[in-house]
Amino acid sequence: MKKIIQLLYILFAVAAFSACSDDNQGEVVSQDLAYQLDANYVFVDIPEEFPFDPSNILYLEGRTVMKLNAKSDGTQTTITEGTEFTFNVKLKKALDQDVKVRLRKDLDLLEGHTLAELPDEAFELADAIITAGSREGTIALDITKPDVLNAMPGYVLPLCLEFVDAISGVKISGQYYNVLIEMSLRLEKDNIDPSNDEIEGEYFNNNVLFESSKTNRLECLYDGNRSGTTWYPGKKSDYLTMTFSEPTRILGVRIDVVTNSYKLGSMNVYVDEGSGFISYGKFVRNNNGVIYMKFKEPVNMHALKFDEMLTTSGGTGPDIYEITFIK
Repeated sequence: MKKIIQLLYILFAVAAFSACSDDNQGEVVSQDLAYQLDANYVFVDIPEEFPFDPSNILYLEGRTVMKLNAKSDGTQTTITEGTEFTFNVKLKKALDQDVKVRLRKDLDLLEGHTLAELPDEAFELADAIITAGSREGTIALDITKPDVLNAMPGYVLPLCLEFVDAISGVKISGQYYNVLIEMSLRLEKDNIDPSNDEIEGEYFNNNVLFESSKTNRLECLYDGNRSGTTWYPGKKSDYLTMTFSEPTRILGVRIDVVTNSYKLGSMNVYVDEGSGFISYGKFVRNNNGVIYMKFKEPVNMHALKFDEMLTTSGGTGPDIYEITFIK
């Protein structure tokens, strides 16, 4: 039988599927929340059973994947975006009673992921209460023990939404009921002294192989002339590596720079201690003439690498006269 009806842009696929929790925590259904009425009339066939679920719906608003970055020096881990995060939960229609909801770990969501599971002792999750007459609430996640997170290359935390106690007539959206938190972890040592104090020791730059993506005038960095011709990176992506003929215990580095607007202001520092380059963080200075980069603890290194070398104003192409190592 054909009838004229106003078309809802959404057809609700109401076949309920298994939730991330048991029946007491609410049924999960497949349902799109973005429906609207069409202004046009159309002819449609009315099935014997019209698959529409009029239930109130609980859902998560926002991203379904959250990506974090963290760094570790081997003993201490720091999450660069902070350690506290919030997730908004909503009802399609407000109720005349409080609704208590939560996120909980659901390992079934880990299929296809190679990162380690975020351990329970590393974080705390607070329940949310959607108060009577309101449609919204907030669930808080606090990473309380980041120092237990030291497995490279990182972790994943799979969470799904559920009721603390199921509410009659309210179901959970199958499209918007889970979130994955992916944390990328990199090794970065905090071993550069922030001072520019002169470093005592034996100065040298012979028996060191200088290599760069900007080869022009590279020999100026080790010709013994601290005020002659300069070398400079042509663009931000240019790198400079200095490889020792054998592992060498290095106290620090002296860098002779110009005193004008093209003086070196910042760069990323990497050290190869024998197992490949690891980050020593971003080195920042605003000194004229001579820059000393002293390591807090001497490093037995195979090679040293700089990239993203910028001027004090953030421009490209800082001029460098000479680079000398101290042992």
